[in-house]
Amino acid sequence: MPDLDILLSPYQLNALTVPNRVVMAPMTRSFSPGGIPTADVAAYYRRRASHGVGLIITEGTGVGRAGALDDPNVPRFHREAALAGWKNVVDEVHAAGGRIAPQLWHVGNKPSNGAGERVALSAHRYESPSGLSLTGERVAQPMSESAVADTIDAFARAAADA
Repeated sequence: MPDLDILLSPYQLNALTVPNRVVMAPMTRSFSPGGIPTADVAAYYRRRASHGVGLIITEGTGVGRAGALDDPNVPRFHREAALAGWKNVVDEVHAAGGRIAPQLWHVGNKPSNGAGERVALSAHRYESPSGLSLTGERVAQPMSESAVADTIDAFARAAADA
């Protein structure tokens, strides 16, 4: 049987100390109505921390950019109500002894609806630097230099809020 002591031992990186090396990878759940994490979301993450997950990486959280998300139930990481919801999540995870960090997200150039079906270009706000797929087909809105700069700024604002 392998020695699991290292997995269960604390780990420190600069100012971050986690109680063990068990890490939960991000898994999008779409359980945040209107993009705002609820008490149910806080309870979900708290249960993971209380059962031994040392570091939780949240599901994808949309940055403050119009084309960042394609689902109204995926949590946002901008605006007062969403950030207040995340504060509750963080407080619950910390109370259970865990640590948590957001996965900051922008869906970018997303030409399908998840079921493999193409979504009409006029029916969405997806964006990418070129708007083109790998094969050269236009599947998203091309971004201007100012839109790229705004997207970078949206990630920076979300990181600062984290």
